[in-house]
Amino acid sequence: MKRLLIITACICHLTLVICHSASALNGVATDPSRDQFGARQLGMGGVGAAFGGDANAIFSAPASLTGLEFPQLTAASRKLLLDETQYSLLGWAMPTDHGTFGIGYIGMGAGGSLPTYLDPATGRILQNPSQEVGGYENSVIALSFCREIVTPVKMALGGNLKIFNQSLAGGSYNDRGTGLSLDLGANYRFNRWLNLGANLQNVLGGGINWSGSQDQVGGYYKFGSKINVLGATEEALIYDRSQQLFAGVDIDLPTTLFHLGCEYFPVKNIALRAGLNQENGGTGLTFGVGTINGGIRFDYAYAQRSGLPGDNPHYFSLSYIGERVLTTDYKLLKKTAHLKFLHPRDRLITDKEESFVTAEAWAEKVLAKKRTWTVTAISATFEVQEVTTREDLAVVSFNGKEIKNGTVEGYVTFHDGRNVIPLIGFTHPEIVGGDIVPTAAGTAELHVLRIVPFKDVSIESWAIEPISLNVTLGLVSGYPNNEFKPEKGITRAELVTLLVRSLGIGQEILDAKNAYEAFRDVPKNHWAAKYIVYGSEMKLVSGYADETFKPNKVLNRAEGVTIMARYAGLTEEAGLTAAPFPDLRSDFWGNKYIAPAKAAGLLKFLAGKAFKPSEKFTRAEACEVLYQVPSVQKKVDEFWEIGIISAGSR
Repeated sequence: MKRLLIITACICHLTLVICHSASALNGVATDPSRDQFGARQLGMGGVGAAFGGDANAIFSAPASLTGLEFPQLTAASRKLLLDETQYSLLGWAMPTDHGTFGIGYIGMGAGGSLPTYLDPATGRILQNPSQEVGGYENSVIALSFCREIVTPVKMALGGNLKIFNQSLAGGSYNDRGTGLSLDLGANYRFNRWLNLGANLQNVLGGGINWSGSQDQVGGYYKFGSKINVLGATEEALIYDRSQQLFAGVDIDLPTTLFHLGCEYFPVKNIALRAGLNQENGGTGLTFGVGTINGGIRFDYAYAQRSGLPGDNPHYFSLSYIGERVLTTDYKLLKKTAHLKFLHPRDRLITDKEESFVTAEAWAEKVLAKKRTWTVTAISATFEVQEVTTREDLAVVSFNGKEIKNGTVEGYVTFHDGRNVIPLIGFTHPEIVGGDIVPTAAGTAELHVLRIVPFKDVSIESWAIEPISLNVTLGLVSGYPNNEFKPEKGITRAELVTLLVRSLGIGQEILDAKNAYEAFRDVPKNHWAAKYIVYGSEMKLVSGYADETFKPNKVLNRAEGVTIMARYAGLTEEAGLTAAPFPDLRSDFWGNKYIAPAKAAGLLKFLAGKAFKPSEKFTRAEACEVLYQVPSVQKKVDEFWEIGIISAGSR
């Protein structure tokens, strides 16, 4: 009785509604998930076995759900055949670290339908007044899971557990049938631009259990491919393009029906689709369009379904596909004027009257760059980093004259002694968030010392800097004939005078030292008497056992460095196991002073050379060692920066 009602009340009508449905007489129940899709797939001729990208793949290609980056939701609903048949689709998928989970629903139903029959004489479908109005519902719920398989090739496997629910009502007869089945799918990335997909639907069969009988759910298979024809990355066959084009072909077995389709993105958020859809009732062209905004995609398809008389070919679906939107904001943290002399070098010592000077001048802006990635309706993450940019200055002044912004060059004349060439710049004021960032000023200075060199010390001499600065600070002086005699061995009297002068002792204190004789060979009228007396009291130097000082004795290098180490306050290093220079014996008496002097950087002029302790300690070497002493370097810095000469008298 049940089968008779199905045949008479539904076959003529519902078979036209549900493509590929087979009658219950043949023992095959209808699976609405077989070829009922959303507008995206319908616009591509039903292609989908290798296509992912949204939750509709739950039914057509569950293995391709591994390609999802965001949670997906898709829905479609429409009425067919004079609004008597309702068709609904709903899919949701969630990617996780353990795989992608999904759930989908597809349902079709006809309610309040007038019974019809096929007139064998005319071939027309006529109303059958002998039967009561009937209704039919057919739905399937799919619980989906897929996961990428870690192999040398990129492959994913997935499947659906499908729960069927069908009902039939007509006159005094009502019945409901339920059943289970299983889909298995695979997705294989053949190469960078080709994907292959397969979906074996109802592979384990299953049946719909009615109150008095059972209908089998037939199995069928979909195989397909997806070609990434155009794209911006190397994953496309033709890449380095701003547009995207995907093409695909599917085949349904055992019916051997083909589906051809393509999806073209002329711009990022608009898709144009076309396809060729082959069904049992015939073959038809399909067209579609999709727009994406804020992670929401709206799809439309024009797809005539052969064998559905009176069918409305317009399909619509709405999907949440997710979209990571990157927004970038900048906040000004600070703005400074950057000014720097490029040529000549700062603290230049020269004998020339002028030099060509170049510099750079620009404004440096430090911004807080905030990048926010927003996934519509899901989450927002951000990162903040500091970035530095450049811009022109508002005003630039070079050596007292306003110049063109960004161009800093010209000749500068030097006078004798210390010269300071100023470079001044001002930034543009700026309004940030309603607050005014005021003008910032920046300065740079070029310091040049113009000298008249000694006749025997060229401007290219290795010791020109220590000699020039020591003379300028009044620590040492040359001879009346404008000679310095840099290679002349320095005497004990000359060295102690050099050291005492560097201490900046007041002249009254020094003059008081002429009141007595500290050594037998240094009379009170000796030119260096007061320096020798003060130096011996400060234990910078000492006399000999016979109460002589020997002021005119020339120091050798070991003696001179020893005195300089004491002056610098360096601690003796007794018990050394290794000599500080390769030509010194490990038990050499001066090692305990030479080693700390080398470690303190006082002997840079001997880097890579032998020490030669018995050679004379020259006036140039004495100037160099004294120049490296930290207390003297402090005086040198004061001279360059603010022009102070704080040493003793010349």
